Amino acid sequence: MSEPSEAPTAARTTGPGDDEFIEGYAKGYADGLREALRELRAHAGRGASPQELRMLIESRLARVPEDVAVKKKGLLRPPARAPWASLLRPPAAPAWSPPRSSLPVAPAVPGSTHLFREERPKGAVELLRASAPRFRQVVLVSQRAPDLPGIAPEHVDWIVPAGSRAESSGSPGALDPSAFAGRIRAAVDVGSVLVYLDAIEFLSTEYPVDFTLRVVLWVAQDAARNGSAVIASVSPGALEPRDVSRLERAFQTVS
Repeated sequence: MSEPSEAPTAARTTGPGDDEFIEGYAKGYADGLREALRELRAHAGRGASPQELRMLIESRLARVPEDVAVKKKGLLRPPARAPWASLLRPPAAPAWSPPRSSLPVAPAVPGSTHLFREERPKGAVELLRASAPRFRQVVLVSQRAPDLPGIAPEHVDWIVPAGSRAESSGSPGALDPSAFAGRIRAAVDVGSVLVYLDAIEFLSTEYPVDFTLRVVLWVAQDAARNGSAVIASVSPGALEPRDVSRLERAFQTVS
């Protein structure tokens, strides 16, 4: 007598909505894996030790809920309703703008580096103001220092970058890249310093681009190794694509 065969299971069917959900989930999952692996590859490429990698990964994992909340906030927006007049003519392609979020900015943590690609410093300034109270000292490398409400002046060191010629700086206290890099190094050696840099375009027009990038990359790497943090802002159009790519690879987070 043969054993009874198992009852056939009903074939799983998916509708158009299910297929769309599956595709969206798979794409988001793949994007998350790519971002995580790229960050890990960047840290390993800079010669981070296993202990440093573990600390950086743990710090990144701790920020996952905040990143997901920001991403979700940007996606949950009702579609805009087109007026009747627009239906009578071919629609024009709208200019892209990043989603606005009402969530508070997550402060930078020690050992982190952040690069903002923006025409004018905005996101970088928001992160700077949210992060400054968490650090012992703030070092600003900028021709126009942003206001830092609630931060005592004695905790802020404003460095004005000098031009390649003495008469081009316009400030007797301005420092060239080698000089202000050494000043940042002295502050970072003590620890708990937040470095803000938005003068990359200015420096790249006054000095060779390769020299400017080496200074910026050195500042980012040295600060991260010593438990400090770096926030930088650069206009993408100010540098060649290959130079922008070099800059991006030196930072843990690029926005």
